[in-house]
Amino acid sequence: MEEKDENLIKEPQGRKLTKAESIRIKQFALTAADLEEKGYKLHNLTVSTVKANVLGIVAGCVLALPFVLAFHFTTGLNNHIIKPVYLILCPLAMIVSIVVHELLHGAGWLPFTKGKFKSIAFGVIWEALMPYCTCKEALRKGQYLVGLVMPLLILGIIPSAVALVIGSFYLLVYGVVMIICAGGDILILFLILKTKLKGDVLFVDHPSEVGLAAFVKEEQ
Repeated sequence: MEEKDENLIKEPQGRKLTKAESIRIKQFALTAADLEEKGYKLHNLTVSTVKANVLGIVAGCVLALPFVLAFHFTTGLNNHIIKPVYLILCPLAMIVSIVVHELLHGAGWLPFTKGKFKSIAFGVIWEALMPYCTCKEALRKGQYLVGLVMPLLILGIIPSAVALVIGSFYLLVYGVVMIICAGGDILILFLILKTKLKGDVLFVDHPSEVGLAAFVKEEQ
């Protein structure tokens, strides 16, 4: 756990922020001030951690359901042999994949940042048991989406699709769980696509809340 400080800023929910989050809040404020001075207007695209967890699970289940149904009608969910070794390996794979999930976010954003590794940060919101990866720099929509959807595609959708082709029940379980774990990313993707922002748009991860901020300079 990151080092705590007695004078840390508190969120409206009353959660104490880590020292790293407090530093990122100051950096975010500087970035926001600079962009607003250049004519950009701030649009918050954030949700509470509770809402993100609940709606994220729902979103993940909705996206995973077609893979489950397709597997059921092609291979059959009961057409597999339960091997004890898989009961041990599957939970281990899930734990490792949670870490890989956040690393993939960083790998997706890294090529588009000026500060490279200094612009990518990792952490955990312990009150919600929610690990995260955040990019401190402002990115274009396409650049931001690359890092946002990489874990969903690589760990969730691709394994689930391969499972359908080869008829692997355990690979399907892995892919479906990873899709559900990416529910928060799906929710943020929905927020971005739902909010039809026009003009010159830059996205910056919020330094302490779930979601991001969009800075928009409307076309003259």
